Amino acid sequence: MLSLGLDSWKFAIIYKPVAKCVDKARRISSILRSKGLSIKLYSVDDALKEESIKSDILISVGGDGTLLRISRIYHSHTPLVLPIPCGRRTAFYEDIKPENYEEVVEKVLRGEFTIELLIRIKLITKKAEYAVLNEGMIISKNRGRVTGFKIEVTTPYIKATYGFEGDGVLIGPSPGSAAYNLSAKGSLLTGDLYGIFITPLNPMDLVITPLIIPLLSRVVVSSRGYTELYIDGEKAEDLKPYSKVLIEFGGGSVRLIRLGKKREYIRDIYEKRRFRSR
Repeated sequence: MLSLGLDSWKFAIIYKPVAKCVDKARRISSILRSKGLSIKLYSVDDALKEESIKSDILISVGGDGTLLRISRIYHSHTPLVLPIPCGRRTAFYEDIKPENYEEVVEKVLRGEFTIELLIRIKLITKKAEYAVLNEGMIISKNRGRVTGFKIEVTTPYIKATYGFEGDGVLIGPSPGSAAYNLSAKGSLLTGDLYGIFITPLNPMDLVITPLIIPLLSRVVVSSRGYTELYIDGEKAEDLKPYSKVLIEFGGGSVRLIRLGKKREYIRDIYEKRRFRSR
């Protein structure tokens, strides 16, 4: 018997369009249909073309890149997302084995799960507003030349302005601290610490270090040079000199279904980021 009235809920699967992930998506779809549930399948590329995908539970079959692209579809809170690992990088994903899919589906249908909120921030330019899960990156358009950046920070307690010469700057919420930010020697924020990181990229002045500020802060970034804006790894727009980019709390959250006990977050992140030759 289905609990939580899930028999009337809408299910969808968004998968990475490679053979291994397609096979996993089909297996999970077959299990759900065998229980009398209707479900729609989308490749992640097709899903991005949809204005919205109406579902109560969305199953992501892929890696972190798939989850980031799902995040782009929803401008407010996402549906409940069950992440099934099938990609090279899976920091957000639990270790769910293919032989356990039947058990996983049963647990979800019985409501035996918790929900983890991956908080996003808003990044606002003159042209658009973006929900950011990993990071917003503002980087010099001329990759061979550094440029000047100005950062204005307003927190509930302080107001400060500073500048530096460098390649660019990363700004994002706690979940994104385990991504590009970590490679750029930024600080790792644990999942229960809600904050915003500001990480300079290759600053000429070596005393300029990454910062962690409260989530309820306001940041304005500008540059004297021509720059490019990337949102969660995807180019969003070109910025003219002295264009202002506002970053603040907002953008809703990605709501992940968690089935197991508490994760060894720090160990898991470092282990998954460990280089292994192939």
